[in-house]
Amino acid sequence: MEIQVIVPTSLSEITLEQYQRFARLEGDDEFLSKKMLEIFCGVPIGDLPGIKLKDVRGVFKHINLMLQEKPSLCPRFDLSGKEFGFIPSLDDISYGEFIDLDNYLQETQDLHKAMAVLYRPVTNKVGKRYDIEPYESASKYCEQMKGAPMSAVMGALVFFYRLGNELLNALVKSLEADQESKILAHKDNSPNAGDGIQHSISLLRGILVDLQKLESSPSIIA
Repeated sequence: MEIQVIVPTSLSEITLEQYQRFARLEGDDEFLSKKMLEIFCGVPIGDLPGIKLKDVRGVFKHINLMLQEKPSLCPRFDLSGKEFGFIPSLDDISYGEFIDLDNYLQETQDLHKAMAVLYRPVTNKVGKRYDIEPYESASKYCEQMKGAPMSAVMGALVFFYRLGNELLNALVKSLEADQESKILAHKDNSPNAGDGIQHSISLLRGILVDLQKLESSPSIIA
């Protein structure tokens, strides 16, 4: 019996939940190839023996390469009948949002929470400009974000890593300059001048190192 396999042709046809399911798996290429067809192509495990080996390997290679793409940022996308928009200006991101992102970007299984920070329902739009809901917590939309297309997920992560690095570097330099000026201004009065700023700099450098590691890390799929 001939089995028809519908293979995703772009990252927009793969959901974050599918990606997370696959990322939890461990095994050799043969096992991962079978699970890839089951998860991304909807092929029941019982039907896999009827598929040619060369076709299984071809699908594995195709999806593997696709998941290593670095698409551009997707400003808005529709999900469950609602339009979600990326944070309009990362320059205005709150400290709480940034800390939540730093926590949720550490693990693939928390990416739906990170997406719930980066994307929220659009409340108003005029042309390409739009506003989104104020941030409350990632728990508000994280379950819905499991259905987000991987094109939006990958694009948002690449954009955030790169811009986040730039913003953090600029902030660290600004704090260092501020620390130096305060130390000079209080050098005769306080031996602890600038200690608070130094603590902030240390924290930011730690976050920066985390972002750089995440950006340079290889795809989940080897």
